[in-house]
Amino acid sequence: MFDTKFSLLYDITLYHYIECLPQPVMQLNDLNVIGENRKHSRQQTITSLAILFMLLIIATGIFLAQFNFNPSVLQNSSFSSTESSSGTPSPAAPTESLIPLPAGVVPLSPPESFDAQSLSDKINGKAELYLSAGFVSLNSQRFKDDKGSDFWVEAYIYDMGRGQNAFSVFSAQRREGSAPLELTPHAYRTRNALYLVHGSYYIEIIASEATDRVHGPMIQLAENFIGNTVAQTVIIDEQSLFPVQGLATDSISLISSDAFGFDRLDQIYVAEYEFGDVQMMAYLSRRPDNREAKELALAYQKFLTDFGGKYINDDLPIKDAGLVEILDTYEVIF
Repeated sequence: MFDTKFSLLYDITLYHYIECLPQPVMQLNDLNVIGENRKHSRQQTITSLAILFMLLIIATGIFLAQFNFNPSVLQNSSFSSTESSSGTPSPAAPTESLIPLPAGVVPLSPPESFDAQSLSDKINGKAELYLSAGFVSLNSQRFKDDKGSDFWVEAYIYDMGRGQNAFSVFSAQRREGSAPLELTPHAYRTRNALYLVHGSYYIEIIASEATDRVHGPMIQLAENFIGNTVAQTVIIDEQSLFPVQGLATDSISLISSDAFGFDRLDQIYVAEYEFGDVQMMAYLSRRPDNREAKELALAYQKFLTDFGGKYINDDLPIKDAGLVEILDTYEVIF
């Protein structure tokens, strides 16, 4: 059923005193000292009250002065030429947009751009996934409606270099409870976001709330991006190589590099299967020729046995297949 140019791997997965100081004894000759101290204490109190009174006067003056500020001390660049309804200059709203905007949607922030060195500044904790899949650049921007409501959406546009790379991060980031969209062959939405692949671009549009009113603006933004960005349709031929029987819907994903901890396994397509109570995963990788496919299968088999896997010498119905038991799983590799 499978051409020998492919290596296919099946995996059955199980997974802190107060110290009371003695009071000093007072002697009669100490009374003069106490009297002097009391006199000094009264003088100090009067002085302190005078200082506090002066500070109060100064504070009152500062408080009143804030209502009569002199605009000449402010730099011109602090404001735009735009005037608010009260006549006071207000900050300029951003006008540049990454995406042609539908009616009623305006930029909330200026566009931002990130490269491989600065990507983690934007998506700290997830950057490695994108970098390992061929990441080129990220452009992002927030938008809102022009009616002044409090919700906003943010668009993330990842240039992944190739369509397969875009599909790799798309499939790895797939959310549960999603619904498919017909925007592109690879698109779906959740309650507050939508995700899609368009050519070499992986796009996320995420809203600040999960309500019905966000769906329309998000889809319009996506449609405008697709309609104004020329890109080839991403075709994943490997999807058709997985047997249909028992295949879990939308489970096919792509691991671009270092699959299962083995640095030689790249471009690995993964699918999940269910056969009754038995769950399985299939791994498939297209190699240039039969020789490389066979050599990679043997190398991965050796990788498993080197890390504690046990090779099982069994008569398998697949030519040149190896069976390895490791960590309560069984893998058939060919």
